[in-house]
Amino acid sequence: MILLFFIADYISKLYISDNIPYGSYVKVIGGFFNIVNIHNKGVAFGFLSNLPEFYRLVFLCGISLVVFLIILYLILFSKDRNVFYIAGLALLGGGALGNLYERLFKGYVVDFLDFYIKQYHYPAFNLADSFITIGIFVLVLYKLKAK
Repeated sequence: MILLFFIADYISKLYISDNIPYGSYVKVIGGFFNIVNIHNKGVAFGFLSNLPEFYRLVFLCGISLVVFLIILYLILFSKDRNVFYIAGLALLGGGALGNLYERLFKGYVVDFLDFYIKQYHYPAFNLADSFITIGIFVLVLYKLKAK
C-alpha cells in the first residue's frame, strides 16, 4: 500500500511538471480550484523555506526519513493488524516517502492542488500531503473509536 500511494504521488507530480509550466495554472473550477505548478522548498505553508539549503534539506529529509522508518516498523511489527490502523499508517508512509523522494532528488516538492475562494487561496499542496492528512485522520478516528 505504501508503494501504491508513493507511485500515485510520483506520477501526479511528474505529470504536472511535464505538462504545466512552472509558475502557471490551469483553471478547473472558476473561483474555487486550479491546477498549478509551484515548487515548495519548505513544509506546510512554505514553513522553513528560508533556511539555508543544506540545513533545510538535511532537516526535512531527516525528519521524513525517520517518520517513514517508524511507520514501516509499526506496519511490520505492530500487534495491531486492524485494516484502518494499517491503512492509516500506509497513507502516512506513502505521503512521507513521496515528499522525501522529491526533496532528496529535486530539493523541493511540486505542489499543484490550489483551492481558493475569490482572492483567498489555501496554500497549494500535492497528493503526498493529502495522503498524510487523510492517514492522520484515519488513525485519530480509529484510536478514538477504540477507546
